[in-house]
Parts: sequence; C-alpha cells; structure tokens
Amino acid sequence: MSGARPRRTKDRDPDRATRLFATQARTRAFRRTLLAWYDAHRRDLPWRRDADSYRVWIAEAMLQQTRVEVVVARYEHFVARFADLTTLARASEEEVLAAWSGLGYYRRARNLHRAARMLVARGATEFPRDVAAARALPGVGAYIAAAVLSIAHGVPLAAVEANAVRVLSRLARAGWPDGRGGPHAAWAQQLLDRRRPSDWNQALMELGETVCLPRAPRCGGCPVERFCAARRDAVVALHPPPKQRRATERLALELTLIEDERGALLLERGAFPFLRDLWLPPSRVLQANARRHGAAGARRGAVKVEHAGSFRHTILHRAFAVRCTRTGTVRREQRDRLLASPGAGIERRFFSRSALDSIGRSSLLEKAMCLLERPGRRATKSPRDSDLRTLS
Repeated sequence: MSGARPRRTKDRDPDRATRLFATQARTRAFRRTLLAWYDAHRRDLPWRRDADSYRVWIAEAMLQQTRVEVVVARYEHFVARFADLTTLARASEEEVLAAWSGLGYYRRARNLHRAARMLVARGATEFPRDVAAARALPGVGAYIAAAVLSIAHGVPLAAVEANAVRVLSRLARAGWPDGRGGPHAAWAQQLLDRRRPSDWNQALMELGETVCLPRAPRCGGCPVERFCAARRDAVVALHPPPKQRRATERLALELTLIEDERGALLLERGAFPFLRDLWLPPSRVLQANARRHGAAGARRGAVKVEHAGSFRHTILHRAFAVRCTRTGTVRREQRDRLLASPGAGIERRFFSRSALDSIGRSSLLEKAMCLLERPGRRATKSPRDSDLRTLS
C-alpha cells in the first residue's frame, strides 16, 4: 500500500546491537547454567570468605593486571597488616608500599592509600555504597565500583573486566568494546542475575580465568559452550581479535651494591625513572634511549667495582638486562659523602637487612640481594675514595 511504513526487521532493530541473546528464555537458561557451574566449581579464594566491602576492594585493586596466584599470598599479608579502612588510612605511604611489594603497578597502592585517607577524613568506616561516591575515589573506575558494590552489598551492577569481555566477545562473535565499554557493558547488564549479582559477576570472571582462556581455551569443558557463537562457527581464537602489542624496549641497567661497615646497604629512591617511588641500589640506565627519561644514574660515570652477577627483569614493555656490581665496605667518611648530595629529587639511605621488609621495594632489589648474599662474592678490600667519587 502506497505510503505505508516499511515493516520492521531485525536488521533495522535499533536494539539489536545491545542484545546478546534473542529471547528471554535463552538468557534465563544461560544464567542457570553458568551459576550452577559456579556453585559446583568456584575456587576457595580468601576474599570470597566474607563480603566485607573493604576486603573486596583490596582484592579487586590487587587483581587488576595481576594473576590470582600472585595475589593470594600478598592479599593475606596486606589485610593482616591493614585490617580495616582506618588502619590503612593511618599508615604511612612507605608502609603501604612495603606491604604491596611484589605486586607491581604501585600506583594502585598509592591510590588505595589516598582513597582510604579521603574516606576516613569524611568519617567513613567502609567503602561507599553509592556508585557516584565510589567513582569519585582515586583509582576506582566503573569496574571496581561495580565489583565491590555487587559482591559486598548485592547491588545489581554488572562488573566488566578483561575476562568478562573475552567471554562476552566469544558468546556474541564480537570484537573489543568501544571507548565507552559498549556493547559489552550492555550485554553484561542484560545477562546479570539480579537476585545473585555477587555470584553472577564472579561466575563470569571465573569462567574467563579458568576455562575461556585467551590462548588454548578449554571449550570442551565449558558449561556454556552451547550458547557460544564463536564456538559454533569455529572462530574462538579470533574473538576478541588479538591486539597489537607494544614493541618491547630493550635496555641495559647497572645496579651498584654498596655496604657500610655494619653491613647496611645503600639504597636510593627517585633516581630510577620507571620506579621512582621504590628503593633500589644506585642505578644507571646504560643505553642512550633511556637517558631521555631522565635516569639520574646515567650521569654518574663509571665506578670501579667488581662484577656480582647478572639477571633479566621486565617492567611493563621494557626488558632490562641487569648487571650488578659491588664495591667493598665503605668507611664512615665515604658513607657520609654518599649521603650528602644525592641530587635533586633523590633520597639516599643505608638500610640494615632487617629494615628492608619495612620499605617499598621492587623485586629488582630482591634479585640483586640474592647476588649479594651468594657465597664467595664478597669484595676483599675497601674501595678508594676515587672509586666512589662520581656517586657523591
């Protein structure tokens, strides 16, 4: 009939891009299947043993870009040291970084500490229950806010992180989310079981962490295999498509191990450009392209010391070939000279072995310490003043 409106089709449905499953019945079946699997196979993780919002928050911050097995031991140590929000707020940043040592991405620890102080200053004793208030905290984005509120308080919010994105992309044969998280965020909220938001969010993440892996996914053991479009079409490896990795920057790094007559080790903070908030032995980034980052150690020149050993270390996309050298025991006047003028923005102190556990330190330091403690590696003579002149 002339002038009649065209019949609406699925292709013209404006909501099509935000729907994962075509029918509510299929959505309900998916929820039942995944939750039944989670109830039977959920891992016993320490942050799942209660729904305290503070502990959930700590765990979620630690789990960002860090493997579960790495987090478990550090989590238990951290919450034993800082049992609640008030204790964390009252601690010094040095104490917080020390407890975080080994987890990397230290900005997460500083943000947690800043947020705890902000909350306690307002009289709060727990993580905010309001989404907007939670999102206003340092380091709390959409994912952490949704995860803490859903897990601790049962708020029906979908928590979408990397594992959930991968599962959703394969279910729908989709790519990566756009800059606003769509359409994956809408899919996750569509699928969310509003009666069990805590279990639902954790079930979706658990599936991505243990079954729907980035490489070599265990599709044969997947409880929701029959719902997966990528599995149906045999294109699981293509969804989401592999991201182009940032090129590895290869650098050479020299660490100088210097002890005083009491066996205390000289460390500095602020000189190494990629870990400015952590204590390390005096360092030199040896390759020219690193000097653009302002490596203070590159200005010191050569130091006459003996070779202690070498190892490799990675920080994000930077791969370091690390050479450790060591001097002999420094005398009191040399010790004072080393501490007198470290340079702008650099702190230097001698630390006893027992004090190392109470400072923010990188695993770089721990690897260097293994070389320092190796039998037969000790220097047999004290260095001349000229050997250390360029460090002072």
